Amino acid sequence: MRKILISLGVFVAILACSFDSSEIPSLEVGQDFTDSNVRVLSIDTFTVEVSTIRFDSIITSGTNRILVGQYVDSFFGRVRSANFSELSPLIYDLPSDAELDSVGLVLGYDTYFYNDTTRVSELNIHLLSDDLRIDDDIFYNTSEIPFDPLPLVSLQYLPEPIDEDSLFIKLPFEFGEPIFSGIRDDEINNVEDLRETFQGITVQPGTDDDTSIIGFSSNPERSYLRFFYRIPEEFDDEEETLDFVVQDNFEEPKIFNSIQNEVSGLVLDTLTDLEINLPSPLSNNRSFIQAGTGYAARIQFPTIKQLFDIPGQGTILSATLRLKPPPTTYNDNVPIRDSLTINLVDQNNRITEQLLFGGQPVFGVINEQQEEFDELIYEIPIGVYVDRELNETNLVDDAFIVYSPEFGQSVDRVILEGENSEDFRATLVLTYAIYDEDE
Repeated sequence: MRKILISLGVFVAILACSFDSSEIPSLEVGQDFTDSNVRVLSIDTFTVEVSTIRFDSIITSGTNRILVGQYVDSFFGRVRSANFSELSPLIYDLPSDAELDSVGLVLGYDTYFYNDTTRVSELNIHLLSDDLRIDDDIFYNTSEIPFDPLPLVSLQYLPEPIDEDSLFIKLPFEFGEPIFSGIRDDEINNVEDLRETFQGITVQPGTDDDTSIIGFSSNPERSYLRFFYRIPEEFDDEEETLDFVVQDNFEEPKIFNSIQNEVSGLVLDTLTDLEINLPSPLSNNRSFIQAGTGYAARIQFPTIKQLFDIPGQGTILSATLRLKPPPTTYNDNVPIRDSLTINLVDQNNRITEQLLFGGQPVFGVINEQQEEFDELIYEIPIGVYVDRELNETNLVDDAFIVYSPEFGQSVDRVILEGENSEDFRATLVLTYAIYDEDE
């Protein structure tokens, strides 16, 4: 469908106010242009191919979020996150007469949650049986560190990520005493000494949970392993604490989240390799995004060069991709975020670069006017990308992907309508100006 939208005078005014000619290499504004008859067309008939891919692994080390929990999702199956952390004190110094009273783990909520928090969840604290160190000092959502299968403690709790500041988990005295006395007796003086007795912990969700995934802060002021001790005095004992925290070390991360899901028997179970694309017509005309587990929507425009079939010289004024999440796929428990990140990928789905405009990242954002009518539609300004595709001389099977901004430390999901959806198909709306048209 083609429509004449604006007159030449209005077009020139918009061009002067809204576009940087350096960002639109196919247009040179000059005498030849202004002397031409100009038509401005709005075209929304280009094919938009939408598919789903899954990354083999994504980096989750060095995160500022402890992500723990499990729930069952109708699209993504059993989604599970466990945290692995090495904890150590800032100083290895205790009075020689200090006496341990108790020990506990404090997990400070960071307000993040996903799925139903009205159900009782389970947390299991296990001791690591190996150091939190690997050869390349990077951990992924698929990484695991061996741990004692018998939990140090199990806790049934009702998550309150908004109303409460933190969760306190009391740990056995027998666990804390060897560590505490080792520091007090000058047998543990540094992290290497500590690792001989204590490598760290993993916080695992209940194996049968179908509840929620909760975010706790890894900030040392919010989450810590605390030893409560006293120093005997003649009248009243002096009460003190010693905290073990995640040390901020980007060169050798001391924390990561293991985030995985089980999709056996579901439509996504064919995505066993990064190079596999699952076209939306083969997945109920839907495309799937989920942070943490590595799913992203892949977009291509196979017919975009048909724009050259339009007679005359022309230039792209704007190109907007419109994507809609079906209303039945989100609610207060599984919300969708107001923005999406865009990256370019090659034919093997390896990320090549982030899509930029004017040196700034391009994001997909929800159209606020549509939101007022209870219709959420993501709009992505991709004029730069389309222009690159039109000027690509080689036949390259590249594309761009759309995914959640907090891809490595959340389980946010977005379901999108595909290219052949009856309710709302993915659409590229292109505004194209033609000048010097052959008569």
